[in-house]
Amino acid sequence: MERPALIFDLDGTLWDACVPVGEAWTIVGRRYFGKDYLVSAEMAKSQMGRTMDEIGKNLSYLGLDEDRMETFMKECFDYEVEYLKDHPGALFEDEIIALNSLKKMGFRLFIVSNCQCGYIENFLPLVEGIFEDYLCFGDTLSPKNVTIRELMKKHQLKDAIYIGDTDRDEVATRLAGLRFIHAAYGFGNANNPDGVVRQFGEYPIVLSEICKDF
Repeated sequence: MERPALIFDLDGTLWDACVPVGEAWTIVGRRYFGKDYLVSAEMAKSQMGRTMDEIGKNLSYLGLDEDRMETFMKECFDYEVEYLKDHPGALFEDEIIALNSLKKMGFRLFIVSNCQCGYIENFLPLVEGIFEDYLCFGDTLSPKNVTIRELMKKHQLKDAIYIGDTDRDEVATRLAGLRFIHAAYGFGNANNPDGVVRQFGEYPIVLSEICKDF
């Protein structure tokens, strides 16, 4: 019997890019709001997993009209992609070893994130050859549960498990009709996951137990 595919969230699940993302947003924000504007790593972390529209509103100060807000958001996300090319996020301990183990176990690995186009592409060189494909909010302009189902449809996946670090990921997973594993080492909490991973090296063990009948 074919194993379910594994679809990973990105931020807080596959890498920690809070520091460089905060730096990129700060550089753009100072053009709009002055030299005192600052997006700390903690503030960047609080926005991870949200849609681009939500993040843009949370990053801006009051006083921008709709057109100016749209321009600000576009500059933030465009510059973030460029900045991460030379300032990538950090992988988690034992990540490459665990991901390669999952592939050897017969799992197909994918990524679905609420990010813009170009963002995941900055992560992939760190894990070259491991993930089969990816899809993001920038591709579908839809909620994460829709993006998950679109990726499954594209690859004719009959079953999949979504892996993420926040309760928003869990909600999206349930809306997509899938099982959910909580990456508890990440940025958030979960309510009723089907499995919990507290450090990256545990993935082969946890997935073996969950999929022991496959």
